[in-house]
Amino acid sequence: MDELAAKQVLLDIELITLIALAMGLFFYWIFRRFKRGDLIEGSVLDDYDGFDLILMFFPAILFLMNPIVEAVIAGNKTPETPDKPVENGIGAVLVNIGYFAFVGIMTYGIIEWIRNRRVVDLFGLRRLSVPRIIILSIFGGIVSLAVCAWGVGSFSNFFLEDIFGELDLQEPVKMLQESDSVIHLGLSILMACIAAPVVEEILFRGYMYGTIRRLTNPLFAAVIIGGLFAVVHGNLPALLPLWAFSILLCLAYELTGCLWVPVGMHVFFNAVNIVLMLLPESVE
Repeated sequence: MDELAAKQVLLDIELITLIALAMGLFFYWIFRRFKRGDLIEGSVLDDYDGFDLILMFFPAILFLMNPIVEAVIAGNKTPETPDKPVENGIGAVLVNIGYFAFVGIMTYGIIEWIRNRRVVDLFGLRRLSVPRIIILSIFGGIVSLAVCAWGVGSFSNFFLEDIFGELDLQEPVKMLQESDSVIHLGLSILMACIAAPVVEEILFRGYMYGTIRRLTNPLFAAVIIGGLFAVVHGNLPALLPLWAFSILLCLAYELTGCLWVPVGMHVFFNAVNIVLMLLPESVE
C-alpha cells in the first residue's frame, strides 16, 4: 500500500460521510412529517434553517475539494518524480493564509449579509467573559491533547503503519519543518495558530455544526462534522485524532454556547503540537 491508496481512503471516507449526512437529513425530514414542533430549542444554536444547509456548502466546498486534489496529486507522482522540497516557502504560506481569509470572509458574508444575522449573537461570542474563555480553552486543550494527540493518535499511527507503511506528514507540518527563515516560520505559526483555528471553527463548528444540529440532533451533527473536518486535512494518520478532536470541539461549543471556547481549544492544541514538534530541533 502507498500514499495514493491512503489518499483514496480519505476520499472514500469523505464520500461516505456526505452520503451519511444526506441520509440522516432525509430520515429526519420523514420523522418530522409525523411529529409537530421545533426540532431543538433553548440554545444559541437555534437560529438556522434548511436554506443554511445549502449556503454552508459554498465555503465548505473549498475545503471538501482537498481530498480530491490530494488524491490526484498522489496519483500523478512516480518514482522518477519524487517529492520536491517546498519552493518559495513564504509565498506558499501567504497563499494559504489568503485562502483561509477568503473562506472566513465568505462564511461571514453569508451569515451577516445574506442571512441578515449577527455573527456575534449567532455564535455566542459575548456569552462568556474573557478569563472564563481562557480557562475553559486551556482545560479543553489539555484534555484534547491527552485524548486525541497522545491517545487516539498513538493507536492510529501504530495501526495504519502496519497497513500503509510510512505516510507523508500534513502539509502545514511540512511547511513548519522546512522553514528556512524566521519570517517563514512566523507566518507558518500565524497560519496554524490563528488563521486556521478561527476560520475552521467559524465554518465547521459555528455554521456547519449549527445548521446540521438544528436539522437533526447534536450527536449526529458532531459525528458528521468530525468526519468532514478530519478528511479535509488530507492526512490519513491524523484522521482518527482529528475526528475525535472535532467531536470534543463540538461538545465544548454545545456545553458553553460560545464559539470562542472551541477556537481557544483549537489554538492551544495547534500551538502545543508546534512547540513539541520544534523542540527537538531547538535542543539539537
